[in-house]
Amino acid sequence: MSQAGLAERLGVSPATVSRWIKGKNEPTAETYVALGNLARKPLGLYFWERAGMDVSDLPEATFRKMMASLRVNLREIKIVSAQRVSRKLAGKGHAVAIPLLAVSAFGDHVPPHENVSLSQVPVEDVLLAPLSWCPHPEQMIAMHFRGDSMMPLIVPGSVIFVDTQVRDRGVMANKLALVAHRDLGFKVARFQRIQNADLLISANHKYSPLDVSNASKWKIFGEVLWWVSRDPDSTP
Repeated sequence: MSQAGLAERLGVSPATVSRWIKGKNEPTAETYVALGNLARKPLGLYFWERAGMDVSDLPEATFRKMMASLRVNLREIKIVSAQRVSRKLAGKGHAVAIPLLAVSAFGDHVPPHENVSLSQVPVEDVLLAPLSWCPHPEQMIAMHFRGDSMMPLIVPGSVIFVDTQVRDRGVMANKLALVAHRDLGFKVARFQRIQNADLLISANHKYSPLDVSNASKWKIFGEVLWWVSRDPDSTP
């Protein structure tokens, strides 16, 4: 489709489409929805996400399917490097397999500027966690954390574990949140609500609070339940 043809389908001028392509302007949320309708499923998910829509419950959200398929118990998983533990726990079904995604949440003053669609992020590894640690086992993910904004609470290089079922802003007050920005990737900080704004508060007080009130740009992706890190002085 030509730029002129696209402009006609969307009811805008060709000059407007040209400005989008050059990065001078951005389509409105309504236009993103229209672009998603033109692209159709599953490609339209990208544009609907840009509009601020929650696409996690759509049948075509392949990332959700992947997460659900990875919830297994120890009867269904072979632990190669921990046979002693495997023999001790096998058959009890008290472990949850959590996908470690090949993506990082940022704790930097300047975010990494990575526009990621989790439906396309590969699974780097599968980690086991106790079932009692996972309120919503099928909705658990893990990802890397880099930057020092959560020091000394979460050190750079940690792996964070996130319950993606918990995304309601009303219940996230004062909890550690993984927040997704449609352009900048993922940010971790403590979520706080005040009278006129929603803020992310870093543990490292050299970082100022970040206003995430614009729900079309900043979406709560889940609650950070725990994290693991390695002693920086230890030898791999």
